[in-house]
Amino acid sequence: MTLTASRQLSARPHWRYTARQAAWAVIDLVFPPVCGGCGQAGQRFCSACRAALVYLPTPICEHCGYPLRPAESERCAACRQPGRPALTLLRSIAFFEGPLQNALHRLKYSRDVILADSLALVLYKTWPDFNLPADLVVPIPLSQKRLRERGYNQAALLAQAFAELTGLAYAPQAAARIRHTDTQVRLARQARHANVAGAFKADSKIVTGQTVILLDDVCTTGATLEACAEALLTAGATHIWGLTLGRARRPEDAAPRAGHTARPPVSR
Repeated sequence: MTLTASRQLSARPHWRYTARQAAWAVIDLVFPPVCGGCGQAGQRFCSACRAALVYLPTPICEHCGYPLRPAESERCAACRQPGRPALTLLRSIAFFEGPLQNALHRLKYSRDVILADSLALVLYKTWPDFNLPADLVVPIPLSQKRLRERGYNQAALLAQAFAELTGLAYAPQAAARIRHTDTQVRLARQARHANVAGAFKADSKIVTGQTVILLDDVCTTGATLEACAEALLTAGATHIWGLTLGRARRPEDAAPRAGHTARPPVSR
């Protein structure tokens, strides 16, 4: 499938994003920001932490976007398994480690909600490299129970800022989690898929005929993204691109490859 990006990076961010940044700049005069990645004062995600991101090296699997092993070609072993995935494809920016892991934990658990704007900027600058033309940006939804406990959905904060920067429509009501699921953190791959199976529904009035960017903060096995994408397809969406800021390394790749250095992704 040959695709071209539906929009280019704009020189000026959307006014909502700009206005929010201006409002926080006033607050910063009283309470200076600290970097979510390293804790140093001055920026919310500093240039040193951005430079330390370990981008996923090419070549990558054409479907799931994970780096291919030496013996693999076009698709990784996991994506060669039988069965048709609901996600058209999946792309992630960098490995979920170091400053990025620190920042996403701070966003998710420490209520540093404005950090989402800085992290969404990383997504925004990389998006054209992935060629993901879309109509809607939809965040992975939380259950009502989890939303009450946390007070906000970190994926929704990222998705809103990303949509504002790109000019794409933000559609948080397009998908909903219809049952509470156990945390995925300690579950194995198959258990993760079983845990979220049938946990989502989508609104056909919003997604029918639409190409969707389904956005989450981190991808581990892709089970949650796949389950939500299935609901979106059932409701009439035409294509679903999964997009995440972080990507967990597979167990067999727990340590960085010898000789690998951080470098930005390239267009494919």
